[in-house]
Amino acid sequence: MKTNRLFQFLSLFICLSAIVSFANAAEPLTKPSGAIILPDGQKHPDGMTVNPATGDIILAVPTIGDKGNAWLLKIDANDKVEKYFELPVHPETGRVTPLGISFGQDGNLYVADSQCLGGNPNHKSRILRVVHLNGKPVRSEVLVTGITQANGLEVYGNKIYVAETQIDPAIVEMPMTSGVFEFDIAEFGRGRRIRSAVSPIYVLPYGKDRHFIFDFKTTDAERKGEQKVGANGIGLSKDGTIYVANFGDKEIIEVKLRHGRVVSHRNIGTAKSGLNESVDGLKVCPKGYIFFADYVGNAVLVTNPANGKTVLIAKNKTNPNAEEKSKGALDRCSEVCLRGGKLYVANIDLEDNSTPHTISIIDLKGIDFDALLK
Repeated sequence: MKTNRLFQFLSLFICLSAIVSFANAAEPLTKPSGAIILPDGQKHPDGMTVNPATGDIILAVPTIGDKGNAWLLKIDANDKVEKYFELPVHPETGRVTPLGISFGQDGNLYVADSQCLGGNPNHKSRILRVVHLNGKPVRSEVLVTGITQANGLEVYGNKIYVAETQIDPAIVEMPMTSGVFEFDIAEFGRGRRIRSAVSPIYVLPYGKDRHFIFDFKTTDAERKGEQKVGANGIGLSKDGTIYVANFGDKEIIEVKLRHGRVVSHRNIGTAKSGLNESVDGLKVCPKGYIFFADYVGNAVLVTNPANGKTVLIAKNKTNPNAEEKSKGALDRCSEVCLRGGKLYVANIDLEDNSTPHTISIIDLKGIDFDALLK
């Protein structure tokens, strides 16, 4: 009897192991069709957003770890790259590290400056605004400071949502706490004057600031806390539902608000798919599907928050060589951006940091996501 039970247990274990292995070995839908090679000196591409007025993609290039100014680049309709705006450094740290970026309805560009990733975790991270006049960037101003590690950023209506990757500048202990800030653009004025008159908001420590609206824990229990990264990418659906990446737990959290208060939140089930090893930057498409970068797995995926169905779009080995990257290979990708039936993927490449530094392009035409994600 005991022998039969042991055999049954071993058979079940082997079957489950096979299922997990099959899930992780799933073939991707496609592969990148090409790459945009960034100019010399422009490295660690990350945040991207489409300028609604022109259709150009604006790209944040933080050159992580380097002192000095950092550039925002423009990718036009023909995928040509040129400089767009130079962000000046923090006066105390000598660095500026732009990650998440998003245009507001006011025509201005909002930027998360992650001073923590730049090397200083002591509440120096900021939210910046690049003021535009007649559709052109003319100057930047500091709206918020005192954040530990500003990361993903999205503007929805008059609200700015920012992912705070870790609340404490001290050594991260697991489980770690992270979350989301919400700011009203009206707090900072219209941003239309040539000379800035904004007095930056300095956020209070965790739990004391009214702008900090939601927090959660990251355990990464499966890997014993190896991935010590919490809130990362962030996006909103058409109805204002927030989706925030829980990087270390391989999950996306859905957050619903009512009158500025959180009324519900849940994991949508990406971790259960067995297809992704992290969740980094993400974008919500008009149909409500969430496209996201998997930095650890060096892959790009899409998920349907309604049912948790997740599909692997593209994936390749880590640390591809220069020839492979120039043809579009993913290289520790961190952010995605949708434009004209194509998915643009920023290869932040914090591990190998070799040239060329690229944006991978994936052609989505002909892929029936409705059928795949039902």
